[in-house]
Amino acid sequence: MATESKLAVLVVDDDPSVGATMSRLVQAAGYEPIYVNSAVAALNRLETGSSRIVAVLTDLHMDGMDGLGLARQISQQHPSMPVVLCSGDSGPSVDSLERQVGVTAVLSKPVRFQRLVDLLSVLAKK
Repeated sequence: MATESKLAVLVVDDDPSVGATMSRLVQAAGYEPIYVNSAVAALNRLETGSSRIVAVLTDLHMDGMDGLGLARQISQQHPSMPVVLCSGDSGPSVDSLERQVGVTAVLSKPVRFQRLVDLLSVLAKK
């Protein structure tokens, strides 16, 4: 059972099976996963309480607002909140995502567990 002091990661993906997989990885990395299925739900969750959330881990391609749009909104409303985009795409267009406003890092799918652990460790210390 999660404690109130456990650090959390907000997992955003419109595919419930991918969201569940990412949540399991986040939990295995030692953080409490908070799963939502849309960018709008993520913004609402951040508004209602984000003190334990150390990062937002979001899919790039989602219905409605995509992960890049979410990153931009978060950078305006919660400028210190790190946003990590996850994408199954590859190539120069994905590499350029880290230079977009609000994007802290990009993880390629399938996400390598150790890369996620290392990244969350760095972000949790900020």
